[in-house]
Amino acid sequence: MMLRSGMLLYHGSYTPISKIDLDKCAVGKEFGKGFYLSDDLVQAKSFIPRAIQKALRNNLIPENIHRGYVSVFCYMDNDSSLPVYEFDSANREWLWFVSLNRRESLASFLKEKVDPAALTAPIIVGKIANDTTNPTITAWLSGLYGPVNQERSADIAVELLLPNRLKEQYCFRTQQAINCLTLKEVYTYDV
Repeated sequence: MMLRSGMLLYHGSYTPISKIDLDKCAVGKEFGKGFYLSDDLVQAKSFIPRAIQKALRNNLIPENIHRGYVSVFCYMDNDSSLPVYEFDSANREWLWFVSLNRRESLASFLKEKVDPAALTAPIIVGKIANDTTNPTITAWLSGLYGPVNQERSADIAVELLLPNRLKEQYCFRTQQAINCLTLKEVYTYDV
């Protein structure tokens, strides 16, 4: 199991996160709406510039901000009955789930292919996709890599998303899951 009690998880952002608010979490991400963390400090830190750019576009911060934060959380399995769905690798099943979350209007037909446990799990663990996720998934769903129902076209899409070059991401999708996280510290970084 990739997620274990006592594990440190990192969240890179334009702001320190002292209280997690699921209402502020965006929809349309790989594993759905939720609070995303990494098990790798360097990877979390690499998300800071993108978070700052997004915050600037949305007028959440002034233009002179050149500082970001990594909030460090400790995961404690407070409720051993809390389901955790883990994708062991970036494969077709992972692609179906990511596509359904990223491009729901184009990928609704994939819902019957996705494990129902993944659809309802409070915590999802698996590889993060790269920045070209939406264009690659749209191209795959449009048949640019071959018929969507053929294994080879799905394999091409997975390869293009480069997920195996990155670490795991952890998506906490319910308040019960969020309650398993405790803030330990916050690091400040100039960008």
